[in-house]
Formats: sequence, C-alpha cells, structure tokens
Amino acid sequence: MTTKQGDFLELPLPVDTHLHLSLGGDPVANARLQLAAGVAGVRDAGDRDGRLDGVAMPLSLNVVRTGPAIFKKGSYGSFLGDNREFTLAEKIAQTPSSFVKVILTGLVSFDNYGEIGPQQWSLEELTEIVKMAAAIDKKVMVHANSDKACREAVAAGVHSIEHGYFIEPETLTLMAAKGIYWTPTIAAMANQILDPDKRFSRAQLAIIKRNAGRQLEMIKFAYDAGVQLSIGTDSGSYNVPHGRTFLREMELFVEAGIEKSEVWRIATRNGWVLLGLPGELRLKLDPKMPLDALLEESRRVLLK
Repeated sequence: MTTKQGDFLELPLPVDTHLHLSLGGDPVANARLQLAAGVAGVRDAGDRDGRLDGVAMPLSLNVVRTGPAIFKKGSYGSFLGDNREFTLAEKIAQTPSSFVKVILTGLVSFDNYGEIGPQQWSLEELTEIVKMAAAIDKKVMVHANSDKACREAVAAGVHSIEHGYFIEPETLTLMAAKGIYWTPTIAAMANQILDPDKRFSRAQLAIIKRNAGRQLEMIKFAYDAGVQLSIGTDSGSYNVPHGRTFLREMELFVEAGIEKSEVWRIATRNGWVLLGLPGELRLKLDPKMPLDALLEESRRVLLK
C-alpha cells in the first residue's frame, strides 16, 4: 500500500508498462531516453523475431521483455511478432519473462468511428493460450480493441488488457472484480490530434479526437470502478516518442479526471506490482508537486 508520512507520499519509481524499445530508433538509445525521463522500469511489449535478444540494456533500467508477440500468420502484428517457424507452444515457452504478449485484434480505424481490425483468435483459442502460458507460470497481456474482444479476453483469463479502445463500462466492471489490469495507452491516440506530419484528413482528425475523448471517459470510469490501471505509453509507435511520452500519458490521466497524486500512484506502485519488480528505490514526494517535478526527482535518483 502507499504509505503517507506527514504530507508526503512514499512510492517506488515510475514504470512504463507498455512500450517498444525496438521501434522508433536504436533500442539502447531508447532505453536511455526512458531513464532521462525519470522512468525506472519498462515492459517491452513485442519485438519482431526477438530483435532484442542479447542486446545489453543500461543496468539502471529494469527491462521486462515479452519477446516477439504471438499473432496469427497473415494477420496484424508481423512487425512485433515471431515470424519464424515455431509452434505455438514453443513461442510461449521462449518468452523471456513471465509475460506473453498476444495480439487479439487489429488497429483502431481512423476512417470509420468504432471500427476495429479483425479479431485473430477465438475465445476458445485464446483460453487455450492462457492455459498453456499458465502451465509454465506465465501471464498473458493481450492487445485488444472493441468491447467484444476485451470481454472475451476477460473470459479467457488474461492478466492485462492493452489499449482496450471501445471497451464498455460493463466489461470494465468485470475487470475490476477479477483484478485484471488495464493499460489504456491514451497518449498513442491523443498525440495524433496534433498531426505534426499532416498525414490525416480533417475527417480522420475528427474521428481521432472522438476516439481519444471516449477513451478518457472510460479511464475515469475504470478508476472509479476500481480497475487496476497502469501507465503504458506504446512508445516507439508513430508520433509516440520514447521518454517524454510518459509525462504526457500521466497528464492525460489527470485530464480524464483522476487526482494527480493518484496518477502518480498508478504510474509507480501499480506498475511495480503489475510487473512484479523489486522496489528498493523509493521516492518521498509532496503530492502537490507538478508531475514533471516528480519525474525530475525520479530522474535524479536514477542517474545519481
């Protein structure tokens, strides 16, 4: 539990529970950007064909790797997944940590509101994957969008849902009851509204704004319902830079209506618990401090 000492909070250091070190530049340079932003631990959520195998990351950054994501050949996910000729059981067994990344659906459409790329695995197939992972003490984090896919992920017994666009309140209520984590990756959507490369039409930007607005509403509902939230940025994706997006994700949680001190708890304690990391380093923080000042304190501890 979070401990209070006077007006201060004592918390572990920040954790980004969903990013891609192999995307958006050199993996080691990306890891250093995380440290420079005050992030102490990350969960890499998929690297094509094990690109990160053998890469020496900075020792001060706790890196939890899922290895290549599990996806169906011919479906969305080849750039994050294992394209090698292994069986499903072999892919699960070769996961380098206690987390298996499964891609359940495609992406959120920017052309038609509410449209999601096809679902790859049936409920029965996903349930079998979860059972296979559990048999060797591994948990499943699932890339899922649409309420149907999220509801089936809950029924299959996954440990966390990643993204979860268009999830409904009823499904979030079930997640709260079952202790399933949700990583909403809202910055990955909201960042596109600025459209720095002018790649989206006015109609697409209107849909992106609508997508982001609904996700913010569901984040607040999830918090109020008792869902275990975590801060995951999806850094490495288009227009989601490593390092500084962590602050952006936290600011969006505040925009959703969650108190700043609670967002800091989500960014720290929830992340460490979700990833099962040791939390020897701790911060004694004034909850009234700006979020960027809190991250700067974390950076000071990490780089001293």
